[in-house]
Amino acid sequence: MSEGLNTPEQRKRFSHRWLTLRLVLSLVWSALFFNVAQAAELYEVEGKILNIVNAGSTRSCMLDTKPIYAVASYDQSAVMVSVRGYVKRDDLESCLREVPVHVHTIPDRVGFLSDINLSKRIYVALDFVSTRPFLYLATVAHIGSAKNLVTLDGAYISGRPLAQLKRHAFNATGEAGASVISLDGRYVAPDGVVSCTDDAFPGVWDVESNNRAVLDDDSCSALFGSSKASNYQSNDRYSHTN
Repeated sequence: MSEGLNTPEQRKRFSHRWLTLRLVLSLVWSALFFNVAQAAELYEVEGKILNIVNAGSTRSCMLDTKPIYAVASYDQSAVMVSVRGYVKRDDLESCLREVPVHVHTIPDRVGFLSDINLSKRIYVALDFVSTRPFLYLATVAHIGSAKNLVTLDGAYISGRPLAQLKRHAFNATGEAGASVISLDGRYVAPDGVVSCTDDAFPGVWDVESNNRAVLDDDSCSALFGSSKASNYQSNDRYSHTN
């Protein structure tokens, strides 16, 4: 029969391992709880007031421009509130109800803001070029600039005839949150569909290399930091308007 933990040294080692295991499990649980809390956060628009509802509690922030809607960016760094406007999530975290939170805007005439990543200073805007059916071209640019970083099919390229560009326009939901920017800011799914198959269109764009990413499904989803990215829906980040 084993002597078990009969010596002080054995008991000490067991206690240390148990404490380490508890710490690791605690960190894992905290991360899971944080992700659930993030996913459960909702926004409600009331005039110039943006209500942030999370775990049954509500925090209210007044904006300096009336929001039309409230849609979280894919990386959760911002909330898109109008065709060109967005607020920084950090500003919402520290807002005082009587002090308006500033609404930032992307440049004019690039279309409507469809996703933004503040830490990587990059955004995507979609501009419709056909109404029957609704088809769009995308601008991927640094914040504060309207210069497109990509020249792929489906991108709006200044100087090219619109008739030529329209041949490569794509279908999208036509609302804030329609596009997805990866957490590292390198990859963009302009229509919100994370697919890197060879025949996907417009597919996933590698902004750094100005090429389409062609990968298997798991590798493609991993670009966006989640195995569930291929099932991502902009409705998961959408507001309720009163």
